[in-house]
Amino acid sequence: MIRSGTHILLIDDDPAVLDMVQSALSHYGMEVHAYPDAAQAVELLQNPNAPAFDLVISDINMEGMDGFDVVHKVKATHPHLPVVLMTGQASVDYAIQAMRLGASNLFMKPLALRDLVQSVFRLVDLHRDLRKADDGLRGLVNERRHFLFRSDELDIPSLMHHLTDRLVPMGFASASNIDVIAMAFHEALVNALEHGNLDLDSRLKVDLFAEEDPYEALRAKRMADPKYAGRLIEVRLAMDTERFEVEISDEGRGFDAGQLAPPQLDSEMAPHCGRGLPIILLVMDEVHFNEKGNQVRLVLRRK
Repeated sequence: MIRSGTHILLIDDDPAVLDMVQSALSHYGMEVHAYPDAAQAVELLQNPNAPAFDLVISDINMEGMDGFDVVHKVKATHPHLPVVLMTGQASVDYAIQAMRLGASNLFMKPLALRDLVQSVFRLVDLHRDLRKADDGLRGLVNERRHFLFRSDELDIPSLMHHLTDRLVPMGFASASNIDVIAMAFHEALVNALEHGNLDLDSRLKVDLFAEEDPYEALRAKRMADPKYAGRLIEVRLAMDTERFEVEISDEGRGFDAGQLAPPQLDSEMAPHCGRGLPIILLVMDEVHFNEKGNQVRLVLRRK
């Protein structure tokens, strides 16, 4: 998981958070350029002699230029550069505002470093893949894809490439919102694998550098158990010029989708557990579950 050659621009006026996040990302070989002042960080981004940055991470609540200003300025000059925001007071309204501005993810403090680092990995890989995308896809008008995996065979990063490579060329996403759409697909796949087929409880999660990790230990145990490892995940993609659908099914016990309520603007975002479904509901144009709750259909309409 070492990511040498990856350059991250990190902004936070809290020295403790700045040091903690810098240490976590540097642990994986990333070059972290840390700034307590947002204006100085954005100035570096505009410097032609600066490194080619792969990602920006910024706190929201700062004196002077805040995190929303950072997103606006970054996207004005570097529309393909993903920006992740951090805040101590995250609500659904905050999340909506961040996503509308073009932020790729929003994390609530105190930070769950494991989830932050994994989000950085995903976003860096996604944008490197997008830069290699074939512009010839712009002539595509209709497509169907069908995938079937055992739990122990599912490679989510590889599958994500197949679920996102058509979005921008076909007009279902832009450089400013591809990240949040990809994040919603990723959350749905993780839910199907870990909470569906492997029947894992998010409450077992601990932080990145904890001595023991009961969540990962149980995940590894069940991946080695044929009862869980042999369960299937089915993914169907259907696309035409007006509609993009992804249907994800697992063989888990499901859940009561009827109890889901639309996210309220003033409700709090969970710090690091249970964020998947609220994000999916915020990002997608339509979300449909089957009666058992082990199949979800995610729909995007052409804007």
